[in-house]
Amino acid sequence: MSLTFNASLRAGTKKRTPGEAARDIASRIPGLSSRLQSTGAGIARPMSAQELCEVVRIAYDPPAALIIDEAHAAGSPVSLTWGEVGPTATQASWDDYRHDSAFSASWTMTGAPRGAVNSSVLSRLLAPHGDIDRKRISLLYRPMDSARAAAVVERDQNNANVRVTSGNRPSARALVDARSAVQTAQEEAQGAGLVNFGMVVTATVTDRERLSDAVAAVEQTAGTARVLLRRAYGAQDTAFAASLPLGLVLPKHSMLPAEIKEAL
Repeated sequence: MSLTFNASLRAGTKKRTPGEAARDIASRIPGLSSRLQSTGAGIARPMSAQELCEVVRIAYDPPAALIIDEAHAAGSPVSLTWGEVGPTATQASWDDYRHDSAFSASWTMTGAPRGAVNSSVLSRLLAPHGDIDRKRISLLYRPMDSARAAAVVERDQNNANVRVTSGNRPSARALVDARSAVQTAQEEAQGAGLVNFGMVVTATVTDRERLSDAVAAVEQTAGTARVLLRRAYGAQDTAFAASLPLGLVLPKHSMLPAEIKEAL
């Protein structure tokens, strides 16, 4: 799990210095780590900068994992800095991404599962696959501020009611959506938060000839997860980086005007 904090306590205020932000985050870490245990994650602890460097280096250069593991086993870990963990060279194509010694393809979620979702809905998508050397499924969450959350749930409730009342015989899907919208509005009114969420899936292989098999494996298992995935055409390098624990907040790098982003 990667958490990204804003340098400003609230919109329009002065940004905190790195030292001030570090002290604030340090006071939150014990509580956050203990809460993760209740999710089934086990004992959670913050990663060191060295461990994070290793994760990023292996993502861009998978064969480096063997060298790093052997160094740890020998008791002499490889010392890495941020300037050494990025790829030596990359080539972003329309539908795939070449980085150092590997080839990757990435997808982004365009539709979440609808209806009742059980806890094992992502099990096949998350499970290892023989055609994929490395697979990364990243869930991205971004909390909404309370003012916008209230407007969003009210809009969704109104839209759901229109779909129910616009015809003589509303579909079962429309009725379920209307009930869900009412429940969400009630929970938000009682103080529950609202988040935007998405998913980025990346499949990596070390042989380009196997990339088509990896693509087929991901697209097949995505169907069982009831998640609508779309290949990140023209943005393979961006999607690859977005799925890494680097603290990238994608809306901050978007070229769309704020008015259009708010309406999406």
